[in-house]
Amino acid sequence: MLTASHLTQLLKLSAFAFLITSCSTTKALDDKLYEVQFLDEYIIPSNFKFQNETYGGVSGVDYAKGELLMVNDSPSNPLIFRARLNLDGFRLDTLEFKSVIRLQNNTFFRKNALDMESIRYDGGGYLISTEGSINSNLSPRIFKVSKTAEFIESYLLPDYFLVNGNNQPRHNGVFEGLSNSINSSGFWFANELPLEKDGKSPKLYNTNSPIRLSFFDKEEKKVTRQYAMDLDRITKFPLLPFAINGLTEILQVTENSFLVLERSYSAGHKSQGNKVKLYLVDVSKASDIHAIAKLEDASSKDIIYAEKSLVFDFKSIKRKLTKGIVDNIEGLCFGPILPNGNSSLIVVSDNNFNKFGTQLNQIILLELIPI
Repeated sequence: MLTASHLTQLLKLSAFAFLITSCSTTKALDDKLYEVQFLDEYIIPSNFKFQNETYGGVSGVDYAKGELLMVNDSPSNPLIFRARLNLDGFRLDTLEFKSVIRLQNNTFFRKNALDMESIRYDGGGYLISTEGSINSNLSPRIFKVSKTAEFIESYLLPDYFLVNGNNQPRHNGVFEGLSNSINSSGFWFANELPLEKDGKSPKLYNTNSPIRLSFFDKEEKKVTRQYAMDLDRITKFPLLPFAINGLTEILQVTENSFLVLERSYSAGHKSQGNKVKLYLVDVSKASDIHAIAKLEDASSKDIIYAEKSLVFDFKSIKRKLTKGIVDNIEGLCFGPILPNGNSSLIVVSDNNFNKFGTQLNQIILLELIPI
């Protein structure tokens, strides 16, 4: 229940957010390298079923050979959907579901909480990230399965990402972002929220809220590079006492640049509580922090953060979307090449299985335009 005390506290925080001035640790890029243009939207009906499984809770997406691969974040029923994506020029035409598989009957799956958040095609199998369950002492993981969901391997991660390690992940705030490297030598991953001893979770006022953008080298079988990126503050005033902003997905674009999705949610606005932005992040001048366990340590104050600039704000297309809703967008991937030769981007929303009210199974098609 929202009390007068809650409202007073929130109003004070809101006023403080407008008055405070501070420099973000993540600097803005000098040159804008890309523009993004909205092309189309596709809605999968609520409670849509394929092969007796309900589509929903989709938090990760990837595209290859004309097909979308989509993973949900249901620990009790972890599913991977595969569907044929058909474009008609610059528009989404149809989505033909081909298969759905469930992750089960494996010791690794039983011992780890499969809160799956991202998925990538990886040769003969799929890379998957899971946030685990920090409150249940189950660490986040990145692992690989075959195309029939048979477990292949799990990857060794630095101690500071693990429960009860030399730092501590925040519950429901770990591995949301996952990207294949452009040279196929490994993969990149990122946490949604700062580790507890790295910085604060974003607030209505400016904070130092760094996430770690990490590279796992497949040959060396460990994290060999890592950079800090500062999350934006929450900008929408919550009408109920809950608000959050975090990273939901990453895509490597060039050797040193990434597309990064940030999604913030402010409670009390019903279907209008989400604010989603797409950034270009450059790590070419950033400090390698993979050997630093706690970014709040005094010795870490001279860290150079990645540079970051806004590429696309989803609020700019609200009027073009179903019911004017920018939903809980969590998945991002490169889509098919468009008729003009430009790359497309596909984003998908996690409808939370409609646990918190009516939400959309939203798929949005964008065009990535080099400048």
